[in-house]
Amino acid sequence: MEKSIIDAIREKEQLPDSMTDGDIAKEYKGTYTAARAAISRDHKPLDQEINDAMAKVLPFMRKKK
Repeated sequence: MEKSIIDAIREKEQLPDSMTDGDIAKEYKGTYTAARAAISRDHKPLDQEINDAMAKVLPFMRKKK
């Protein structure tokens, strides 16, 4: 498992620093959490994709933050 995926899992699951990367890789290998972390590393969240597409089509409907 790549270090960036392990870091994403550690952050998302709020795992303690005392847990080694090897422990996380063993525990989360092949899980839904690992898959989500791998996908989120390369892609924007679906909500963000939809918001960006809507802003291109209907710029006046963009949410103001």
